[in-house]
Amino acid sequence: MEEDRQHLPGGISIAAVFLFCCIALWSCAMPQIIVLDDPLSAPEHNDLGVVYENKGMFDLAEKEYHKALKKQDDWAVPCFNLGNLYYRQGNLDKAEQSFRKALDIDADNPDLLNNLAYLLYEQGRIAEAKAFIDRALTIERKPEYLDTRSKILEKSAD
Repeated sequence: MEEDRQHLPGGISIAAVFLFCCIALWSCAMPQIIVLDDPLSAPEHNDLGVVYENKGMFDLAEKEYHKALKKQDDWAVPCFNLGNLYYRQGNLDKAEQSFRKALDIDADNPDLLNNLAYLLYEQGRIAEAKAFIDRALTIERKPEYLDTRSKILEKSAD
């Protein structure tokens, strides 16, 4: 008799049915979170990227800068921040691409011009570097721009 209670007609084990039902209920009971719209604005993603970068979490910073650009592709700041991030990581090609993309958006940003000039200086591309730093200095004369220019001029004298 005991054997009859453990199986359903057709030889299916009651334990197997119970296990199947538990798995089915468990998978249905687990809530799924679906984000339909990103609640953060481009500036908020950019700011979050800055926080991550300052904490040394470069992968997360990069993702946030890209999210900011996705939300607002005509804003130079996330491109500029990506350029600085790539520069910090030693990826000068990506840094240059990001700085140039930012300059396509904001051609008269002296900080961008200075950073690109310094990067080009470090690569030994002195004539290009000089053109960018001179352009920055026509817009604004900051001590850091003058420092970049003096380094470029020293290198060009060599």
